[in-house]
Amino acid sequence: MDYAVIGHPIKHTYSPLIHNTNFKLNRDNLFYDKLEVTPESLSNIRNIMNENSLQGINVTVPHKETINQYLDYVNGHGRTIQAVNTVKRVDDKLYGYNTDVSGYKKTIIDNHFTYEKVLILGAGGAAKAVLLAHQELGSNVTIVARRKESFETFKNKKFNAITIDQFDGGEFDIVINATPLGLNNEDPFKVFKLDLLSNLTDTVGYDLIYNPAVTPFMAHFNKSINGLDMLVNQAMLSYEIWTGKAGNKEAVKSTLKQFLEESHE
Repeated sequence: MDYAVIGHPIKHTYSPLIHNTNFKLNRDNLFYDKLEVTPESLSNIRNIMNENSLQGINVTVPHKETINQYLDYVNGHGRTIQAVNTVKRVDDKLYGYNTDVSGYKKTIIDNHFTYEKVLILGAGGAAKAVLLAHQELGSNVTIVARRKESFETFKNKKFNAITIDQFDGGEFDIVINATPLGLNNEDPFKVFKLDLLSNLTDTVGYDLIYNPAVTPFMAHFNKSINGLDMLVNQAMLSYEIWTGKAGNKEAVKSTLKQFLEESHE
């Protein structure tokens, strides 16, 4: 294999379909797969990449922050938030990047969402990417986490940091679920006391989870979006980092949409 996504669990990922479709469309002689890598095995990532002849990897839950310590260099947004979702191997050196920030920000711009007041659920690597994107957009950001200690890993403190027990609701333009809650049908609304939110009529519920297509979180909003567009956006940026070429985004989205429709028939 040439490229892969690593994570734990990894069975839910659409990344192989996205990248292999893009490779085929661009006539690249490359193959992309998925690898189950536990937190205990992550320190062995260099050997894992060597054993599987990997030129690069994508990184998903729960490794986006912890993988940094095993890389030789971390660049751009990855260095800013200390969370990496893309790794490229060059001459046995591992370079880390974060394409989630730009991939997420593009979905906000493309959908013409209002983003003045933003609420982010969770304080992990995904939350850091969303935070940086909204800071670049000029949003007023509040992050709710289960534990106060979670905020200690944030280099940039320019946001409202509160714990669940301190959360008293409010009105927001966008509420983003940046936690894994929903992968197994959990509902973040209950965990984060989101029943305290007011005026949900115009609020966008943005779940970074993309499988299932409609999560319990999204069902609470009149307007909602899952993480599929962000997934495709960040994947095309990863492809550009790996190959120096532009990805075939619209064709990939079309193929992925068709696959999802057929799989739910």
